[in-house]
Amino acid sequence: MSNNVLSGTSFETVAEAYDRNADKYDEFIENNENLARMRKRVYDFVTARIPKNARILDLACGTGTDAVWFAQHGYSVYGVDISGEMLARAKKKAKELNLEDRLTFEQMSYTDLKNKEIEPFDLTFSNFGGLNCVSDISLVAENVRPLLKQNARAIWAIMPPFCLWETAMLFRGKFKLATRRFSGKSTVRKEGLEYPVYYYTASQVANAWGKEFQMESVEALSVITPPATSKDFSVNYPRIYSVLRKLDDSLATRWPLKHWGDFTILSLVRK
Repeated sequence: MSNNVLSGTSFETVAEAYDRNADKYDEFIENNENLARMRKRVYDFVTARIPKNARILDLACGTGTDAVWFAQHGYSVYGVDISGEMLARAKKKAKELNLEDRLTFEQMSYTDLKNKEIEPFDLTFSNFGGLNCVSDISLVAENVRPLLKQNARAIWAIMPPFCLWETAMLFRGKFKLATRRFSGKSTVRKEGLEYPVYYYTASQVANAWGKEFQMESVEALSVITPPATSKDFSVNYPRIYSVLRKLDDSLATRWPLKHWGDFTILSLVRK
């Protein structure tokens, strides 16, 4: 593991869990209509705000799924992650797709970026809860802020402390799942390892960035459609899923539902 990666913390456990999970990660993504729909929502959100040829800092980039998409659509991406195995797959994709001129990947923690000497970015991006593994979200903002241009944006899709779909599991007797986010922290078990996950409100993220950044937009991702972990619902109940999907998109920006999704997509802009 890189010397830049935090040691003696849960980050080591997270890195090991994803190293073990790397060969299964892309397999879960493939042929997953629900997850593909969610990714498209995020991509549409970003491209509506960030022009092509912009430089993107992808935090917790994993196997590079998002980075590759952005590179294929005219953006340059610098992705960081603490899992060496995940990054090995990301680098392989970049090479096989001839995108190495637009994609750079490095193994390091997003809390160690502050002193990195690199060309500034137009956007700091993170998708599907990669930032929920850090206990203090302000540490991420503090380390990333020096790397951003004056008119840069932060667009993060993070897990909030209330998810309507999960809470509805109370009616199925799944109390632990339904309430796991309420305290702002839970424990995740992956590949035989356990590590903490922290849930953040839009206000907490805004406070982490401070007065220099202004909240531009808040949208929910999957309020009344299944969460990202559900791969079978759209296959088993296609008609119901189709209706829920359309309704979900129409409710994404409505208060208070925009705070109640599986993820919250946040956009902050530097004043």
